[in-house]
Amino acid sequence: MDHRDVARNGLDEYLTGVKSAVDGLTPVELYWQPTPNSNHIAWTVWHMARAEDHWYNRYIGQGEAVWVGGDFCTKLRLPAERSGGGDSAELVAEFPQLDMADILEYFDAVRDQSLKNLAKVTSSDLSQTRDGARGEPPTIAWVLGHVLIEEAQHFGQVAYLRGMLRGLNN
Repeated sequence: MDHRDVARNGLDEYLTGVKSAVDGLTPVELYWQPTPNSNHIAWTVWHMARAEDHWYNRYIGQGEAVWVGGDFCTKLRLPAERSGGGDSAELVAEFPQLDMADILEYFDAVRDQSLKNLAKVTSSDLSQTRDGARGEPPTIAWVLGHVLIEEAQHFGQVAYLRGMLRGLNN
């Protein structure tokens, strides 16, 4: 087992959890916000996919994001440059009414490409950095850990919102 197996296990666990958490939710539930300044489930799942796409496919893979290359920005009716990072409450509230199946199709496409890029990361690559990151360019090792932490936090938000809507076991 190496760093790729650890990252792959984490990636699989949170995407499986997200799919389980959104299963059976209605469009009203997917877009429900506990307060006007809160994110809703649909936005959060989309943002999770965008974050993974950025870090694994643009940063580590140094290629085009699946968001643009797969034309998901057009399909999901959002600007190519939008990732959700820094979105205001107004932008979250204006998020288009999308089918969760379409958001998950994008997430699955991101994951397919992410796993291809992860498979190429060797132990000697872990200390490398790439241009184009905010501030000091992070190492690939940092990115692998960061994605798992960020996605776990967002998955927790999705699960919490589902629990608010449906209770513990529904």
